[in-house]
Amino acid sequence: MSIMKPEAESSRLANRYRLTQMLRTAGPTARIDLGAATGLSPATVSAITAEMMRDGQLVELKGGVGENGSTGRGRPKILVDLDPEAGFVVAVKLSINDVQLMVGDYRGQIARLTHVALNTLALTGQQLIDTLIGHIEKLRQEEEGKYRRLLGIGLAAQGLVAEGRLVWSPALSARNVDLAGALAERFHCAVSVENDANCIALALKSQAAYRAYDDIAVIMLGYGIGMGLILGGALYKGRSGAAAEFGHTKFQPDGPMCQCGKRGCVETYISDYALYRDARLTLDLPDGDAAHPSEEQMAWLSEAAASGNPVALGLFEQAGRVLGHGIANVIAMLAPQKVLISGAGVRAFSFMEPAMRNSLEHSLVDELVKGSEVEAVAWDKDMTGLGIIAQLLDLAERPGA
Repeated sequence: MSIMKPEAESSRLANRYRLTQMLRTAGPTARIDLGAATGLSPATVSAITAEMMRDGQLVELKGGVGENGSTGRGRPKILVDLDPEAGFVVAVKLSINDVQLMVGDYRGQIARLTHVALNTLALTGQQLIDTLIGHIEKLRQEEEGKYRRLLGIGLAAQGLVAEGRLVWSPALSARNVDLAGALAERFHCAVSVENDANCIALALKSQAAYRAYDDIAVIMLGYGIGMGLILGGALYKGRSGAAAEFGHTKFQPDGPMCQCGKRGCVETYISDYALYRDARLTLDLPDGDAAHPSEEQMAWLSEAAASGNPVALGLFEQAGRVLGHGIANVIAMLAPQKVLISGAGVRAFSFMEPAMRNSLEHSLVDELVKGSEVEAVAWDKDMTGLGIIAQLLDLAERPGA
């Protein structure tokens, strides 16, 4: 029996990882097209796909497509795809008084979503840990018969996350909660605890439209304001693990009070809670929690702007102006190829955009503005959940991780 040398084994694992990542992005693909996309030889692709089929990670799809890409005449190509049941991950999204638990399949898609109403602000750190472990364990038991194995558990939250600890979040009264350590000790698998904006950045980076860009700033608009930063093709978190806190950069030193306890943050002008706070001063708004406005409450404010309400339009114009100044600072310091704006707050981006672009043009020289493309990304999928799932699958499979 021959023994594979360490360098050959390392190369094999790296090539297998490349093919797996390619299939997650592209979906069902013919072997010849996998080789063309990854630069691997036909022999290498054949050997790896055969190995993955033996391991139960890959399936061949009947029917295929013709050589011209159609299902008509011509010799059909045999497509291969990841088997969604080869493994699963559990993704948890923690928001104010709401926990979402998702099952992600081996293809990287959300296969199941469950909401749990929870008074998060009333929980101690240990109560939060115990509650999450209980819900994750229940979900694991319900799903393990369908999937071959649990690959990882991940959690995304608003606020400051560093080294697996939820340092501070508007969703909690507790601070410095060691979620990663507790989950790893209980479930013995890959665990990730991440800021929600970082998860969105990872999800967008994995999409075909942005895969070729190495430097991307992803700004999340919603209840709070966050940013995920991709530099050199990888998520950048800084030495502390908590870099790119765009929402807590300053617009006006003595401005309104932020949820973080400081004044004048960008978030205090363009977040949902800030917009609703200012709208309450002059508009007759729907009943609800004004400190934590719901999607229905924010939709009402957007509809008021759409109907021409001058107060609502003025609020979104001011938010756009502040957003533009903030983006100008990001471009001046980092010069990303793309600045992507996403999150639930893009519901009202059309009312912010003119003022945002005007701020950009007045804040930077033309060469800098033109060097970074700024665009909005529709919030039609749960990018946070998809980002957690993508990161967990990467953690479980990346060679040397």
